[in-house]
Amino acid sequence: MSDMSEEEYFSEEEYVDDEDDDAEDVDEDDLGAVDDQALQETLTKQRSFEVISEDDMLKESRLLIDGVMEFLGIPNRAIAACLLRSYDWNRERLIEAYTEDPERVCKKAGVPSLNLEKPIESPNAISECLVCMDDYKNSDSFALPCGHRYCSTCWKNYLEVKIADGPECITTKCMAPKCGSVVHEEAVKKIVDAKEFALYSKYLLRSFVDDNPKVKWCPAPHCSNCVRCERQNRQEAVACGCGFRFCFKCCDFEIGDHMPADCETVDLWQQKAADESENVTWMIANTKKCPQCRSPIEKNGGCMHMTCRKNAGGCGFEFCWLCRGPWSDHGSHTGGYYNCNKYDKSNAKDEDSRAENVKTELEHYMFYFHRYESHKNAMKIADEQRKGADKKGTALMEKFDVRAADTKFLLEATEQLINNRRVLQWSYVYGYYLDQDKSRVSEKNLYVYLQEDLEKHTNYLSELYERPTEKIADYQAFVKWKEEVTNYTRVCQRFLQNFVEGVMGGLTVQEKY
Repeated sequence: MSDMSEEEYFSEEEYVDDEDDDAEDVDEDDLGAVDDQALQETLTKQRSFEVISEDDMLKESRLLIDGVMEFLGIPNRAIAACLLRSYDWNRERLIEAYTEDPERVCKKAGVPSLNLEKPIESPNAISECLVCMDDYKNSDSFALPCGHRYCSTCWKNYLEVKIADGPECITTKCMAPKCGSVVHEEAVKKIVDAKEFALYSKYLLRSFVDDNPKVKWCPAPHCSNCVRCERQNRQEAVACGCGFRFCFKCCDFEIGDHMPADCETVDLWQQKAADESENVTWMIANTKKCPQCRSPIEKNGGCMHMTCRKNAGGCGFEFCWLCRGPWSDHGSHTGGYYNCNKYDKSNAKDEDSRAENVKTELEHYMFYFHRYESHKNAMKIADEQRKGADKKGTALMEKFDVRAADTKFLLEATEQLINNRRVLQWSYVYGYYLDQDKSRVSEKNLYVYLQEDLEKHTNYLSELYERPTEKIADYQAFVKWKEEVTNYTRVCQRFLQNFVEGVMGGLTVQEKY
């Protein structure tokens, strides 16, 4: 936090345009040109990703299908889509396999061989549906290329149930027992209503994205964008067009972008934070076990006479808290009711040492956890401030008769605060596990130095932004405050860039990152 208090920044009643000798000094180098695009590229590994809309993904899938149809000479779009889907939409793999053995590829995809001749059937022929046992005309029925024909009503009911079951409907097989033929897109479109087919088409597009390791859906609610990342085998921080930043590897909405901690470290932290073992840890540090039945017993008074209560699940054994010996061996000759001169450190040394170690570890964990939570909550506050930036800007426009462009710095400052708080939040997770590696002392020292700089300047920008605007006395005071917020936003960009480049550049970077 900055050493400059609110009282030092403001006069008693209002913010005036006076020089404040107590204001925090900022090195001119810190106000040097900050290339925001360069920072964003640093935060996102040189923009190795591309944001794609749902409509554009649909166009891509159609172009891919058209390409396969043309290359392999497949006359049917739905058949080509089934073939691609069976090879995870990988064009090269499909073409290679199809060139070697087209019959095997078609069988794997559940589609008919292109050499298979379709039998000619009379539309007025009467047959019995083997599902409902009713008679039907061929014109009121449907059959896949496998030749298994059923009435249109049974097909419709069958497919509606499959579509209602979810995304797996795109691999629905023929109703005939042990038949591997897949119900392709054209067949579904012929049989079901428009509403069901729209849902089926949505699942088809989802398959195109989900089966492609280079493309993932943005996990933000109500966002239909996709993100393509060429370096999908590595952990990447990506930014969707909707504004949400997330890790491409784990793609977790609740976690989002967790740089500088890697996914494995985040998993360990999440498990530790959610694990009830921390409560057990406290018990170990603040209780002792009954020497007879080993039930944990908490000492909540000054008396050394302990009883393992049966009504609490214990055994009833009475013992001395200090030496853990039977209370029957104690009395005035051992030091009385509140003391025990029978205490032998050698007998209890291991248990006491273990309890002390647990306390130390718990304190170590809580140090990092509290700071992790503080920045997490501060990021939420900054997000609320971002949402309220327009309202705050409107109030300033009305008060000082300035343009909307003159209040743009408010949004920029809050967005910078969000970025910094996010990185600081996860920096304490990274730091917690870095601190446990005693062989990396020099890295830890540099890491803490960069972290402290980023934290200090972020906190100061937060203080600047939160100054009550009603205390700004006049236009000159507004201009000065605006300049300070704007300049310190740039300073925070610089220190965030320093921190990110320091970690990602190998000074303290984890091997997996």
